[in-house]
Amino acid sequence: MKEAKYKIRVVRGAFVNPEVLDRLGAETIEKLEEDDWISIDKITATLDEVRELQKGMVKHFDDPSIPWYMDGYRVDDKNELVVAFGADDREGGRIFQFRRDNKIKINEVVDYGISKGIPKEQMDFDQIDF
Repeated sequence: MKEAKYKIRVVRGAFVNPEVLDRLGAETIEKLEEDDWISIDKITATLDEVRELQKGMVKHFDDPSIPWYMDGYRVDDKNELVVAFGADDREGGRIFQFRRDNKIKINEVVDYGISKGIPKEQMDFDQIDF
């Protein structure tokens, strides 16, 4: 069976080596005002590739206690979402998979992000579409 692929959005500046994104065909979605953060890019990746990306998504500029995260949806089913926190989340990087209409799971992911210091208004996982 073919492994599922996900369209993922990432902050380029979060990575120790952002060239790993280029190997996955990264395209810039949005140029960011903060020079260190660089841009929001989109990539297509399997869950195994997401797990590898988590390890390098640990470059901090402001507050190293707040982890980076990436989010996206399954290429062949936009209702299947994935949110992956970087290895800097103090738990080695956690991945959540859930359906877009699963409000209980969305609240669980948002609560997890809040517990890690991420502002609630940034976690609009159920609204992503790129």
